[in-house]
Amino acid sequence: MRIFILGIVTLSLYVVGMAFSYEAATDHVEVAILSEENWEQFVPEGKEVDAIYGDIVLRNQHLVAVIAKPVPTRNANMTVRSVGGCLIDLACSLDESDQLSCFYPGGNGVLYSDWEAGFDGQPEKSISADLETQASTASISVIAHGTDSRPAIRTTYELGVDDRALTIRTQYINAGKKTLTILPSDKIRADGGNERMTKSPNGTTAQYFIDDQYWGQAYVISPASPEIRIQSNSDSRNSTLKYLSTDGNDLKQIGPDASEVIVRRIAAGRTLSDAVANLQTGETNAFQETTFSVTDSNGAPVIDALIEFSNGGTHSGSLRTNENGEASSQVAVGVGEARISQFGTSLGVQEFTVTPSTTTSSYRIDLSLPEYEPGKLALKVADSEQTLIPSKIEIIGVDGTPSPVFGPDSAEFAVQNLRYTPNGVCEQVLPTGRYLIRVSHGPEYSSEEFETEITVSSVTEHEVTLHRSVSTPGWISSDFHSHSSPSGDNTASQRGRVLNLVCEHIEFAPCTEHNRITTYEPHFEALGIKKFISSVTGMELTGQPLPLNHQNVFPMHHHPHRQDGGGPTTDTDVERQVQRLAAWDNGSEKLIQQNHPDVGWLVYDKDGDGTHDHGHSHAISLIDVMEIHPIDRALVLCKTDDVTAEEAKSNRIFKWLQLLNQGKRIPGVVNTDAHYNFHGSGWLRNWIECSTDEPSQIDPMEIVRSSEEGRVVMSNGPFLSFTATADETSTGVGQDLTAPSGQVELEIAVQCPNWHEVDTVFVLVNGRAREDLIFTREEHPEAFKKRGKGGKLTQNVSFNIPLKLDTDAHLVAVAGGRNTQLGPVVGPRKSGENPTAVTNPIFVDVDGNGFEPNYDTLGRPLPVKGD
Repeated sequence: MRIFILGIVTLSLYVVGMAFSYEAATDHVEVAILSEENWEQFVPEGKEVDAIYGDIVLRNQHLVAVIAKPVPTRNANMTVRSVGGCLIDLACSLDESDQLSCFYPGGNGVLYSDWEAGFDGQPEKSISADLETQASTASISVIAHGTDSRPAIRTTYELGVDDRALTIRTQYINAGKKTLTILPSDKIRADGGNERMTKSPNGTTAQYFIDDQYWGQAYVISPASPEIRIQSNSDSRNSTLKYLSTDGNDLKQIGPDASEVIVRRIAAGRTLSDAVANLQTGETNAFQETTFSVTDSNGAPVIDALIEFSNGGTHSGSLRTNENGEASSQVAVGVGEARISQFGTSLGVQEFTVTPSTTTSSYRIDLSLPEYEPGKLALKVADSEQTLIPSKIEIIGVDGTPSPVFGPDSAEFAVQNLRYTPNGVCEQVLPTGRYLIRVSHGPEYSSEEFETEITVSSVTEHEVTLHRSVSTPGWISSDFHSHSSPSGDNTASQRGRVLNLVCEHIEFAPCTEHNRITTYEPHFEALGIKKFISSVTGMELTGQPLPLNHQNVFPMHHHPHRQDGGGPTTDTDVERQVQRLAAWDNGSEKLIQQNHPDVGWLVYDKDGDGTHDHGHSHAISLIDVMEIHPIDRALVLCKTDDVTAEEAKSNRIFKWLQLLNQGKRIPGVVNTDAHYNFHGSGWLRNWIECSTDEPSQIDPMEIVRSSEEGRVVMSNGPFLSFTATADETSTGVGQDLTAPSGQVELEIAVQCPNWHEVDTVFVLVNGRAREDLIFTREEHPEAFKKRGKGGKLTQNVSFNIPLKLDTDAHLVAVAGGRNTQLGPVVGPRKSGENPTAVTNPIFVDVDGNGFEPNYDTLGRPLPVKGD
């Protein structure tokens, strides 16, 4: 460890959000239908952007809005649906970071089907497909047709050249012959369950707000009339806004040929205070653009400091400082209070005063922290050849030092107390104190952990070597099932997902968002990690009924910026959905994976009535592989007695073995199905047989074919190799072997790095354990002994086993730690799982007539729905 004095300037080491501002002219509003030609020019930035070609952009120098094309098939993602005519993206131009999923004017039951546009006060006209123009004022109207019992709705989005907020005018029109009653309302979708997002408390208020502190975007909605108030009801995803009259006449009666209008304005801002200021009209001195500057005891900038400021005791906004220790927002004039913290540690509270400035557009407030004396941790992580490698770094406070809290589960380079480094270099400012540092790069590498002291105004350096202690030539590690924000059921940054994958040494990761074909390639390019990981475009098609009708598929042809990326739509019939996937892209070769199935429902009980039938047979014939995790449930099979009903229930591995015995030869796989970035990926993987060990050279079609053939070893950590030899012919997992004499020689080898271990190896013959094929540490202590020291400590367990078979048999090897756990490297959620690896079967033909299953149900009935 080396310590030297910290310089004056400290650089921020991770990115939060995607900041972007365009060189907007100040004298016009721009309106454009998004197309391949103008996409880069007009589309906003942000983690939650869902714009595609055909949507319309409305923007000026202050804000950018996207209105979805009003067609019934327009969905933002899997769970944000029927968004045609709705506001789906909104960001302030100073720092574009869209966090809005959808603003549904009139509520989410309104189906807009037409749109018109008007400019500079001229009458609105139908919108042409190539619209791209400029004006002083612009309006976009979307129309939902009514019936005798439901009013027509015309919603107009209006923006002027100097407007800092978008005006939304909704007209309810009764074209029928009966009086209709309405309660004007909207719905908003903004997911904050795993974010640092706050929303207006449920109740009635003059304004409704959403404030995403970490990703730096806030929204405020206000009725245009002071006689209208908002009654809000929110959960972590959805908010319903009802517009109530102060005179108590909330329900509006609309007679024939009459209409009712509700007008509200929505503003975006870098902070809540920013958004509130952008709603103001005529109050030019109420807010002042203000730059906060945070410095430590040496006058050095404090980066990534969180400033939570309030006025009059009311929270006004949150800011995070940049590499210069600065952050800017419009702030209410007057006396305020700033609470300053960094990575979850409070640094103090300071009062400040903002006065209107007549000489400059920005007011500066210096927040000096004379008692704050941070240091810096600097790490370089390399392999045994001293080549820098991506890695996951966990920082844990010890001896009373609190653990840092960098970003939410959705973040990128810094998630909770983790740092992900794509290039093996990590520098992190930390409060002084003592920390435990844990560095890892997946289960083929050792993990290193050590304690270190961060001292005042100094850099503490460490060079960390992670040894490649598990040798896997001819096999690459893969996770076939991952998600991020484009899936719609989570808000994780897709770049954060990629960082998580590469730092966990996943070498092949198809992009499998829910109901959308998309790609990881832009992230690979930006992060410079193509040497370490490869991918292919794919998707998870998630239909009904759930949880059965989920299938991952890759490769799929990607049509960028089109609905669902050009992917197929879902179905309520499992067989039709799988057939649609198989036929997609002109019936191209692809891997269809059945995700986390209810095996009984899928294979034996199509109608779900609890009695056996032919199952979803037309789908089963097209399914190439099947998820069979949780993997450590294989360890309950290490006994010669039949499994109990409790052991069999919800045990997909047991049910998979039953399937194999019925002649249904579907290879097994395991995947994380990760949705967030805090240790999300890496704790499950498949090793796939592959002709190259270089990720950049992987042919996705080779992965498809190897998987279809069952050349797959499933694991949550240990690497397991398994071969069988008969008459001098050897074969590996997923393959067939002819053994006319019935004599087979088995070779099993297990490798573990220094951070987990196994204590049991066994072979299942047609799904059953045999006493002579169970090997434990108790009986073979030398075989299971770990050797080496420190990072070079490894466990190499191997057995050569003669086996006599009288009939055809499929052989599955299992290795696990029945008395050990994965430990903290995989994160707190999975640390208590037993290390386990399971191979796909080797099929041994004894009689020379081809492999024939034995139809043994392993002492339990074949499953039905719910088993």
